[in-house]
Amino acid sequence: MNLPKWLLIALLLAVTARTRAESCPTDLPDSARAAVEKDNWKILQPLDLPITDAKMFRNAHQGQCPGVAAGNFYPKADSSFLVALIQQDDPKTLTEKLVLVTLKKGQMQTAEAIPPTQVTKPSVVWKLAPGHYAGIDGTRAHLSRDSFVYEQIVSTATQFYYDGSHLRSFVISK
Repeated sequence: MNLPKWLLIALLLAVTARTRAESCPTDLPDSARAAVEKDNWKILQPLDLPITDAKMFRNAHQGQCPGVAAGNFYPKADSSFLVALIQQDDPKTLTEKLVLVTLKKGQMQTAEAIPPTQVTKPSVVWKLAPGHYAGIDGTRAHLSRDSFVYEQIVSTATQFYYDGSHLRSFVISK
């Protein structure tokens, strides 16, 4: 084979590998994805993170997507997801928000858990199972349902949970 054909093959392989890496696998149903990915918002993917943050997330949460946490977060839903969304209008402006997606009686419903905020790098979301947890300020909680962490890697991390009717939180690292 001559050089131009090899270059073309290498380019196609690189594009294919990048496309596969851009969309991490999640348990998020297509209807939920469609409900949150609108108005230029997209689900946070590993390639959206700085390289060191992506490596740290991958090592700590192997096989998980930094933009989706699935669990039993909300008391009045059959299933629920926390979805970290980003919107980037230009290379210097990044806006993020966190959306709770619930399935109630067969209907997808969304609500902002964390409102849109401009940031320099995006935060990731991941699930914690029920149990006993402690914040760095001495806050203690015994949680009977899943909770989630929304953190900017190498920064402050906050654990959130629903107490039955309200979203509560405490800082777990600085």
